[in-house]
Amino acid sequence: MKALVIPRFGDPDVLTWTDQPEPVPGPGELLVRVRAFAVNWADLMQRAGRYPGGPTPPFIAGHDLVGEVVGRGPDTAGPADGTRVFGVLGRAGGAAELVAAPAAWFHPVPEILSNEQAAGLAGPYFTADVAIQDFGRLRSGETVLVHAAAGGYGSAAVQLCRHYRAGTIIATAGGDDKVRRIKEWGVDVVVNYQTSDFVEIVADVTKGRGVDLVLESVGGEVLGKSFDCIAPLGRLVSVGASSGESSRRFRLQTLFERGISVSGFTLGLWLQNRPELVEAAARRVIEAVRAGSAVPVIGGVFPIEKVAEAHAFMAGRRSIGRTVVVI
Repeated sequence: MKALVIPRFGDPDVLTWTDQPEPVPGPGELLVRVRAFAVNWADLMQRAGRYPGGPTPPFIAGHDLVGEVVGRGPDTAGPADGTRVFGVLGRAGGAAELVAAPAAWFHPVPEILSNEQAAGLAGPYFTADVAIQDFGRLRSGETVLVHAAAGGYGSAAVQLCRHYRAGTIIATAGGDDKVRRIKEWGVDVVVNYQTSDFVEIVADVTKGRGVDLVLESVGGEVLGKSFDCIAPLGRLVSVGASSGESSRRFRLQTLFERGISVSGFTLGLWLQNRPELVEAAARRVIEAVRAGSAVPVIGGVFPIEKVAEAHAFMAGRRSIGRTVVVI
């Protein structure tokens, strides 16, 4: 089979579509013929060698995918052969013609979704659902701040916050084109962080109270300033650091003085350690898809021959929604 190998850390030109041994599914695993995969921000960071605890070259890239079940290991239940499935791997290896992975990591594709949409569904929507429901404990009518709302995770978070009946949704994005698109998704206030200070706008919109929940994936200065946006007894959930930076500002005293809860997680860690909770999130997301509340936004589709361009496209922050590569 062919697979997208990262032989060494580096720029997109290190990506190599090359022959690899076909995987053999073990007990509890499905064998899936991949039709398309999404490019995650984690993929870019792993390729560059900047992902904490990431794989060491050479390794097969990719996490989110869609395809058909073509085999299974011993004693493996799950979707029948021929079923179109989507999923996200708890490790790298999804950017290949064939993937063998635990059956619990795959789910039948809702019939209303194309392969391109399904390829971009699992990672951001499962992550957003866990952040909102399990960690964020969103209640109906509460105010939410979603950072980087034009991206795959951000767009999923916006849609699911509306699905779960959030009150006012404030979102940040860089550039007028992204602001216009986000407004189409039912966001109440969109902040262009290139020209405005989101802390000031949150204070104005909430009359100084702050928001009940911050969904954060940027890190660095954005994470630090977000503490100024949280209402008393509010929550902040961090799922990544696309800026590549940690916050330089974190005061323990802020937490107990204002009763703030701060939590963080990665979906890969949950897939490895709490798959039953990811399965619950998957059921909720599929329900939202079928209700029309969750519709994956696709920012760009590339053939496998142009996978380096797909990485560069996403790295340049030009994508609104998901960047997908078709095999």
